Amino acid sequence: MSKVKLPPESEVVSWLQQLIEKEELLQSIQGREAITSLTDTVDQGYFLPSFGIDYISRRASAEAADHVLSRLSVLEIISINTSISLTTGEVLRPDILCFNAETKTLVVFEVKRASETERQTVTELAGYEQELRNMLPFLGNFDVCFVVVAADWSTLLVHAVGSMNAWSGKQYLALKLTNEESGFGFLAHLPEAWHLTGSTNLPVEALPSIDLYLAYKGIDDLGSEEGNIDSVGGNEDDERWPPRIVLTAMDVIAREGDRAGSHGFMMLWRDVNGFGRGRWCITLTAIDPYAMHAWCRDHGLPHRESEAAIFLHNRKDDLLGQTPQTVYDIAKAAFPLLKEHFDPEFCGDFHWQLKTRQYRNRVVPTRFDFWGSLGQHAREFVSNPAVRNNYMPFVGLNQLDWTDPSVAMTLVMNLSLGAPFPRGVIKCSDAFLTGRVLGDLAVAAFNAAPDKVHAARIEPMVEWAQLEALRFAIEMKQMYDITEEVVTPMPMLSNEPAKRLMATEELAQWVRVDLISKRHPFHQACFDLGYRHALLFNLLSEQAIDCLNPDELRAAACIVRNILKGVLSRAEGSQGETFQSSGFLQFMAFLEPHLGSGSHLGDDEAISVAIDAISDEKLLSGFSGAIVKGVDSIIPVVLHTTRPPFPAQVDWEWLKSGIKALFESGDHCPAVIFSQDGMVGSGRLERPFRLGSPISDPDVEVYVLDESSARTIAIKMTWDEVKEFHAKRSQGY
Repeated sequence: MSKVKLPPESEVVSWLQQLIEKEELLQSIQGREAITSLTDTVDQGYFLPSFGIDYISRRASAEAADHVLSRLSVLEIISINTSISLTTGEVLRPDILCFNAETKTLVVFEVKRASETERQTVTELAGYEQELRNMLPFLGNFDVCFVVVAADWSTLLVHAVGSMNAWSGKQYLALKLTNEESGFGFLAHLPEAWHLTGSTNLPVEALPSIDLYLAYKGIDDLGSEEGNIDSVGGNEDDERWPPRIVLTAMDVIAREGDRAGSHGFMMLWRDVNGFGRGRWCITLTAIDPYAMHAWCRDHGLPHRESEAAIFLHNRKDDLLGQTPQTVYDIAKAAFPLLKEHFDPEFCGDFHWQLKTRQYRNRVVPTRFDFWGSLGQHAREFVSNPAVRNNYMPFVGLNQLDWTDPSVAMTLVMNLSLGAPFPRGVIKCSDAFLTGRVLGDLAVAAFNAAPDKVHAARIEPMVEWAQLEALRFAIEMKQMYDITEEVVTPMPMLSNEPAKRLMATEELAQWVRVDLISKRHPFHQACFDLGYRHALLFNLLSEQAIDCLNPDELRAAACIVRNILKGVLSRAEGSQGETFQSSGFLQFMAFLEPHLGSGSHLGDDEAISVAIDAISDEKLLSGFSGAIVKGVDSIIPVVLHTTRPPFPAQVDWEWLKSGIKALFESGDHCPAVIFSQDGMVGSGRLERPFRLGSPISDPDVEVYVLDESSARTIAIKMTWDEVKEFHAKRSQGY
């Protein structure tokens, strides 16, 4: 970053003083529109908020800058380069201290001197803030604003100020000082707190969790409860709802999580079948920063090695796998309340996704809450007009919030696994998984029908299946809304027991016939396999071999054999084989032991014989992994012709920074991706589109991957051409 010659500090301060006194400061700051456009994106009617890990810092700095800018009018100067210390002998002299009477806000201006270190600047600002709090106890973070003026924004200063906004909740405005012949100038600058990681979701291993069992006091060894447990609160007529004291404890835990600076969520669940101690349990889950570092180092964008990074990498086996102590500490904040009626007990320390698989047959999710950055995301998600009017209209219609499982589970699962149908396309693996999800709900709904006693016993299975099916239905509704070919109205799921099975069957039929359609027979076959044999694949994943029905096993294996034979007849010369994709290689590694040395992809008869010789169990066990990924590498995705996407503002500078990060990591074919679902993002250009020449300067040109029609095209463009393309695309050209 080139340095600007900084005039004497006294000249800059005098100029600032004149601007403040003349009410010209705000108008003199260039780049304000860029700040406003970033903060306005959150309030767009068609903008879905996402938990972009790399975007947290940029957004926090934009919102802080916008807040400070709104406080720079009608300022009254309190002091100029005089000490505000309350203690004799101590010197704390902000360059300018102002007061905004309309908003009751203090504004501190600090000009970084040429000889001053970045650490000194941030340290002095922290000292000023503490002295102001000494004068004004309980002064809020939004009640004191900071304006940092610097000609040279070094990496340390950028990250220090960005971190104050992103992680400390402070309100800092960064201004670059320009010094030209016409005089001084200010340019609003967005400092970002960290090196881009390339992570879009929370890795599974980064969500460790712990269970807090709430065993009622007075439970004997056989698990019977002494006394009337309903007396501790809750709905005395319905034991399915938690006692009031438990809800209060959850509120305490969430607020303690905010105070501790932790980031996580918790799920209150009811133990239906009595496998644990007590009827109620709270599962607390937090983002593990050490697991995040390990994932980003192995899978994210490259970064320079340092002693700290090497230390964390070498100690990862000791650091990973256990829930951070902070989670235990914030949970214990609620113990004084809980111990009045329960014997709280910690157990079950393993990651969230593993728990969700284990708990599907025994617990009913009842209530959620979030804290830290996840809490901010959950609250903004529920309040967002695009969510309430389009993405999840049932939220507004039923007055739901982030504590309701139908909202919270979708949020949590999408954060950790990603939303179904990435980028709005349907692969064979997506069709298969969708079939399994709807099949699980159909099986659960059918088994819940005979009588109330049996329905109560399998209530967990029904609830989990309903929540997962809802998550998929939400994304399918988005595809239906934007797709031209699909004209049959999408059936809706039902939460009424008497209608649940029929609604599920109608939705499954719509997916097969309308969303996928007969133009994609392999996708239909994969969907049918998952839907008709969902229970079988669940038993296989649980290695419950003794429970398998031989007739169903043969029927499912017959479908897999037909898929395999049809796919392999198209494999030779396919994209997967030509470019030796990872999915194709896994696929062939699974098949090669069965094909024999003389077989090759063009020998349909030999391949057919080899496939018939594979055992049913082995074939089905391999389908969910290697086989269906291999099918994806050979059979093209289902693409639709989409309507023009909803008009939305795009943060082009942020997209450009992602492209530059990919380029600097060694990928010289980065792309701006216009997805089927209307999203615009940056990513890697995959084969066969990497056959073009690499870009030479990411500040000038970039590849564009357009998936918005029934075909995918990739072309190299300048950034101005990309913006023009986006504008025409939004207008339907």
